[in-house]
Amino acid sequence: MASQTNQRDRIVRVLHVTYDMAIGGTEQVICQLVDGLDRQQYQCEIACIEGEVGALGDRLRSDGLTIHALGREPGFDFSLVRKLRALYRSGAIDIVHCHQYTPYVYGVLAALFTGVKVVFTEHGRYFPDRYSWKRRVVNPLLERFTARITAISVATADALARYEWFRRGAIGVVYNGIAAGQRDERRQKRVSASIDDDTIVYGTISRFDPVKNLPLLVEAFARVSTSDRKTALLLVGDGEERAMIEELVQQFGIADKVIFTGYQTDTAAYMSSIDIFLLPSLSEGTSMTLLEAMSMGVCCVVTDVGGNPEIVQAGQTGLVVPSGDLDALASAMNEVLRDASLRASLAQAGRARFNQHFELNQMVAQYQEIYQSLVGRQSRTTRS
Repeated sequence: MASQTNQRDRIVRVLHVTYDMAIGGTEQVICQLVDGLDRQQYQCEIACIEGEVGALGDRLRSDGLTIHALGREPGFDFSLVRKLRALYRSGAIDIVHCHQYTPYVYGVLAALFTGVKVVFTEHGRYFPDRYSWKRRVVNPLLERFTARITAISVATADALARYEWFRRGAIGVVYNGIAAGQRDERRQKRVSASIDDDTIVYGTISRFDPVKNLPLLVEAFARVSTSDRKTALLLVGDGEERAMIEELVQQFGIADKVIFTGYQTDTAAYMSSIDIFLLPSLSEGTSMTLLEAMSMGVCCVVTDVGGNPEIVQAGQTGLVVPSGDLDALASAMNEVLRDASLRASLAQAGRARFNQHFELNQMVAQYQEIYQSLVGRQSRTTRS
């Protein structure tokens, strides 16, 4: 009896396996999850298979979290399997939580016949999705050695089943969650960015990547900016397409209305300056910046891809437009520009929906329930 009690009460050791801990949606989810779990119940570590810890990882390390930078060799790296297996044993790991497909493959192979429970979370999909005959053979076998599979949206779960050959009935959905933000730095950031208080600010926070379809956003803003209302476009982020986007802004003659901030770590402060958040992506899982916008009461206009229409209820908590449709995006942007009451009601409803479904503790509680089910104990309340 005493040994059973000790088993129920001991700390559960969880190793998160991921590419790295740079700034990105997956990395933010891991960071939020590690921070949110009750440290009296869980001890978390992180293994970065690419060997780079990254900015979020540095922050977690400074807080005392153990992060292993392993380094993956080109091709299939059998030595990485051995390194992970050694980590499982030396750290007395109970659960390996693998984030995205490649870390999952290494993580589950390393766990074979060790007794370690494997959780696999798919955080998004490539665009466009493609079938792979190799995965059709391999993945059903890997699934047999996986305790739980989750995806961050229904759309992601459907794609995981359709293109990756996992059984759809074996895939659960755990939406991303973040701590609610506040818009208390609005005036400060607007002054620093030279934006007048009577200017309606469109904006997005994103990496400058083709999948984010920022050229469409810029062209749509160029149309809307001819309105008699004072408008500005705030582009927060950086990436491979920045030079092209800057050139496009010049071509449309809107350089005086577009603000490039570059990469920023304090995204909440810049979200405070945005009146209408835009997400014109070609593909999304559960966008962390979209959740941030909703949590802060910012009106949202998004494309009908991935998890976007699951998060934003069209016409109720935001506006949803077809992907790649310039006319529809510009029309929606113009609609919320001219109708202040609509803009306010969508923002308010979006914030209420966030609080009900996407607040951080809800995500943490769901993962905690999964962990607890795998070690055979009942869950307790998550950290406040």
